[in-house]
Amino acid sequence: MKTIKKILLAVFTLSIFNIFAFNQATYAQEEEIGELAIIIPGAEHGWLAGIAYYAELKAEELGIENYRILTSSNVNEQASQIDEVLSQEVAGVVLLPHTDELSLSAQKLVEADIPLIVFDRRVDVDYTAYVAGSNPEIGEATAEVLGEELGGAGKIAVLNNPSAGSVSYERVDAFKAVMEEKYPDIELVDMTVENFTQEEGLSVATDMLVANPELDAIFSIDDESSLGILQAIRDAGREDVQFLSGAGGSQAYFQQIADSEGINLFTATYSPSMIGDAIEEAWKILNGEDVEKDQIVSPTIVNQENVSDFLDADSPY
Repeated sequence: MKTIKKILLAVFTLSIFNIFAFNQATYAQEEEIGELAIIIPGAEHGWLAGIAYYAELKAEELGIENYRILTSSNVNEQASQIDEVLSQEVAGVVLLPHTDELSLSAQKLVEADIPLIVFDRRVDVDYTAYVAGSNPEIGEATAEVLGEELGGAGKIAVLNNPSAGSVSYERVDAFKAVMEEKYPDIELVDMTVENFTQEEGLSVATDMLVANPELDAIFSIDDESSLGILQAIRDAGREDVQFLSGAGGSQAYFQQIADSEGINLFTATYSPSMIGDAIEEAWKILNGEDVEKDQIVSPTIVNQENVSDFLDADSPY
């Protein structure tokens, strides 16, 4: 019996030693690699709130402990954060810029030979890697749906958000290019928001609907905006508006798609969970692995027929 106890004690002691050694090795590895800075805009609306959530989820999944998430409310604050991490000599940066105005600051990271993984919105620098959904494909796919559904004729309002940089102009330019080439008889009118929020979508759409007493569809480039636009359509009692698109992957908008009557709602996916791909690419780079310079994720059109596949009660967005 004493012999068995001694064996069990030895096994237990060895296990504790191995766990301690593993933890020390992991800590030493991260100390050697250095800190990963994840610089993103603050959670102004659901999609960005999802970014922070999925960033932490992926870091935990990969076992990354030496990382920091920095959020900001504007480009100037984000530029200051880049200066901050430069002075602290971080090992790598995952960056979701407010707009491409951050290019000059991002260039400092490149010149300092700090791996820069850009997510979602482009900056004009020679980044290490870029991960994003396909903004042009969102515009193209939505144009095909609306063009075909309207039979190549009608009037569509097009949502723009200049403050979103490449996210806005890539989606809108691609949409208009398809319309011009394949559906030239469809009239397009522009509407502009300053932020992707329900409140802004409601306000701008309310004015746009007054200015356009006849309208067949609205091309929205963001699900949060679409929720506000939908409210404006309902408040105005506009039965002439047959279609409303979106982009992102909002659970609230998915639910509206599932429950919609009288208006055809759909969206093109652009999930915040893609930030996890950017973090994984960064982790590979910091561990000496090669990665593709550009990783583009194509969208899926979600409508009433397949929306049940995308509903997720646990999702933060």
